[in-house]
Amino acid sequence: MGLRDMELTQVYRASSHSIGRDFLATMLGAATEYDRAAAFFSSSVFAVASDAFLAFFGRGGHMRLVCSPTLHPEDIQALVRGVFDHAHVLAALGPLEQCARSGVTPDLLAWLIAKGALEVKIAVPRARNAIYHEKIGVFRDTRSASVAFTGSPNESRTAWAQNFERVDAFASWTADPDRRRALMIGTHFDELWANETASLEVFDLDDAIRRRLLEPEEVQLTGSDVPAPSRLSRAEVVPEVLRYPSSLHLREHQKRAIEAWSKAGGRGLLEMATGSGKTITALALAARLRLGVQGGFVVVVVAPYIHLVDQWCDVARTFGLRPIRCAEGRGTWEQALSWAINAVNAGVRPVLSIATTVATLATPPFQALLARITAPMLFVGDEAHNFGAPSTAATLPESAHFRLGLSATPDRWMDEPGTAAVRAYFGPVVFQYGLQQAIRDEVLTPYRYHPVRVPLDPDELDEYLDISRQLARYLGREDGQDGPVGEVAMRLLLKRARLVGAARAKLPRLKAMLAQRTKETHILVYCGDGEVEGPMPGEQARQVEEAVRVIGHELGMTCASYTAATPPERRRELLHVFADGTLQVLVAIRCLDEGVDIPATRVAFILASSTNPRQFIQRRGRVLRRAPGKTRAEIFDFMVAPDPRDVPRGSPEYPVVRRLLRNEFRRASEFADLAENGPVARSELLDLASHYELLSTITAPAGPAQE
Repeated sequence: MGLRDMELTQVYRASSHSIGRDFLATMLGAATEYDRAAAFFSSSVFAVASDAFLAFFGRGGHMRLVCSPTLHPEDIQALVRGVFDHAHVLAALGPLEQCARSGVTPDLLAWLIAKGALEVKIAVPRARNAIYHEKIGVFRDTRSASVAFTGSPNESRTAWAQNFERVDAFASWTADPDRRRALMIGTHFDELWANETASLEVFDLDDAIRRRLLEPEEVQLTGSDVPAPSRLSRAEVVPEVLRYPSSLHLREHQKRAIEAWSKAGGRGLLEMATGSGKTITALALAARLRLGVQGGFVVVVVAPYIHLVDQWCDVARTFGLRPIRCAEGRGTWEQALSWAINAVNAGVRPVLSIATTVATLATPPFQALLARITAPMLFVGDEAHNFGAPSTAATLPESAHFRLGLSATPDRWMDEPGTAAVRAYFGPVVFQYGLQQAIRDEVLTPYRYHPVRVPLDPDELDEYLDISRQLARYLGREDGQDGPVGEVAMRLLLKRARLVGAARAKLPRLKAMLAQRTKETHILVYCGDGEVEGPMPGEQARQVEEAVRVIGHELGMTCASYTAATPPERRRELLHVFADGTLQVLVAIRCLDEGVDIPATRVAFILASSTNPRQFIQRRGRVLRRAPGKTRAEIFDFMVAPDPRDVPRGSPEYPVVRRLLRNEFRRASEFADLAENGPVARSELLDLASHYELLSTITAPAGPAQE
């Protein structure tokens, strides 16, 4: 049967009709669509004609509702659950009939929202202090017939079943003017739904919730419209959802990583190559974990730097999360986080995500708030090797049952206790995915490696050899092998490293190489943190500043520096213009070493490197990320090496220089191992390796890349 088959009266008045039974239930019995705009809505309306609503939704009926933002607290909670926790709502409440028969109308509201059977939008007048007070509706069936109505009832049990109300109904199949009124009311509702009504702004439900537009009803009404109220502050109703994006297609290694972590009991380290998708893997893992956790769920992500926190926030939004960003002053986040923790602990908020830095994690205010969380928590440590320092390890929350550490290099260099601390908290490495496999799987870009030998000027060579002679005495190892390094020797090592990093010949060599690439884009330059001669005689300038001047002013390329002093907003702007090619060259020191996503990079010039393997592993990963149109990357690795004639075998400096070059050759061998031109790259260092008796270091494969 359709609407034409129903007995329809033009006027329904409480003096002669039971409006809920005679009109609402009757129309629901024949309709497949129900559009309703009402000043006030309550889920109690579903109890007016419960059998009719159950039959309507049971046969696939669809309802669209526009109402004011004033709602009962329990209905606000139900809407939040339905929008942002739909998977748990459907799983917990069972099939429609079971949910409806329970008689808990807020639960039915949550179920309908989660299922998509009911869509809700919120109408807010543009004029101050005005309220949305309209009451219209339209029923439609499969035969294109419609019944529109207007009148006094709100969409609640009190209105349809208890109050003295009136409804005027108009059928689309009758003669004018009733037909025109039916079509006009339908048009008015469609305009509402499309946010095309003058003087009103109509918000999608999820947007209205995030904007904190929903207001808990404060006036005590009578009848069953009013469940026992539980007061909510507006600040508590800022929910999140955690679900897989519809466009997400995990790679096989990401699926295996999630499975390995799950099998390990929800703790462990993922050792995955830089650029292989650790962030996506972690968020997908969190979304899967959420499905098995009842009640509230908290995700805490801690990264070493603010720009990494911002990257996490950006990616997390694609999973429905809206992380509370705890950085740059507690005044910007402390109160909001406190409210959110109260809400998730109370079950009002299904999911809470927090993104912060290692520095903020350690602060007493953040620690105090973290300690208040009672809901199940997943703690994600990005660049997990940073959590091995004693001061940081002491701040990690023991209350986090689920723990995930992410790093291309989870072992701390020359710090066994720190490495042990990382594994003691997060658990062992449960999954490894190295660079070789990532390139083979086309997750990362193939690359070519070019060692660039740079000489020292005579005065630099003298200073270099003088430091090396002192080191030979303090290190006390004439064979040049690694051994304990004392405080004095460490100062000498750092002094020599700065000298090597800022060698004068590097910038002229860089300029000559870039002169052949002035039309190219997506070039990354890593500098040392030392000083070099500036443009004026006797003037000193930081190498990074002088590199920007040479590239920008002398070569005429668009260029900018990216350092620890660069403000966060400027950093985001630089990465954007670098990605689109407006900025040809980005010059950095160390702050691009970890985590920053710059996949557009096609060429990297590494003017200075530390002896810590993590640094060059991270830098290589920055360059190998895939990007549209990028088929190969190139790495130019500047290596300072004294001419063999200046350091003859048997000289006091020979073993110490050999020690330095052994570390340099290890890096070169690591780079060459997986490079497309690996044998050619090694051949360029053979004469130097032969003189310093390091042929085995440069010719033998360095082993699997731990990235």
